[in-house]
Amino acid sequence: MRISKAKLITEDDIKLIPIGQMTKKKYIAAFKGKLFCPTEHCSAKLSYSSGKKGHYKTWRYSNHSPTCPYNLERDGIQQIGSKDIKLEVNISKRHKQSALMRAYKSMMIDEINGPILERNSEEIKNNSHRKVKTNASETAQMTLFGGAIDEDFTKTKGKKLLSRFVHEISPSDIGKNRIIKGFIKDIELLESTAELIVGYQNEEIAIVFMEHFKTDPLNKSYVNKFWAIKEWMSHLKAVTFIGVGEVQFTKDGKYELYVSMGTDFKVDGEDMYNLARKLKAVALS
Repeated sequence: MRISKAKLITEDDIKLIPIGQMTKKKYIAAFKGKLFCPTEHCSAKLSYSSGKKGHYKTWRYSNHSPTCPYNLERDGIQQIGSKDIKLEVNISKRHKQSALMRAYKSMMIDEINGPILERNSEEIKNNSHRKVKTNASETAQMTLFGGAIDEDFTKTKGKKLLSRFVHEISPSDIGKNRIIKGFIKDIELLESTAELIVGYQNEEIAIVFMEHFKTDPLNKSYVNKFWAIKEWMSHLKAVTFIGVGEVQFTKDGKYELYVSMGTDFKVDGEDMYNLARKLKAVALS
């Protein structure tokens, strides 16, 4: 998984090094073995990969903390030729997008939810009087980080994402990446993000956007846009949520879904950035 910045730890200081400030020569001369994951409370070591698109990546055999957005599930060792290849499961952004849209379509054709969603889709068409061009930063966020064998002989592959309606979540899902489906029951706007309550058949789950959601540069198009969800809910009786993240269980006996990226969830099948642009376009028309 590509990482945009790394934490440099020395005897005297701790600072973040953006990928734009790193080169192969600098890395070999002064930074190799001293870079760590930028996520708070995660001690995974990072290495630098040069090339057309330079990036940081997880050091071979180093593990991220369970709640770190860069955490990968290990599938052990495979042998290719005479080399032992470490196999990591990497859920790419393109993989997530395809899985999210499949999950949304499955809700659309559900016998119970179908009429509600058809009505919402018609209202979306009526309220949108102009086409909104795809945002460049959003397109960049959709970039596929596909399977490959890296320079340190790490092989990555895609993994099937399992989906669950809220009432179907079970203890076996805890600590796993899952697509969660349901209806948004409530939203609490925070400083630059929000906390959502999503429900289905009398069961609920909190959708939590962690601190790194606000600081990751790839999410800059999404922070301070959560007002759009609240406004959208004011116009419709039922608003769907489809999101992918790590399922966790709180001390209070409640499930939470930790979402790391702005592209990792949809509201009525819409990307939140595009939803905000649509609402602004309607307000100005």
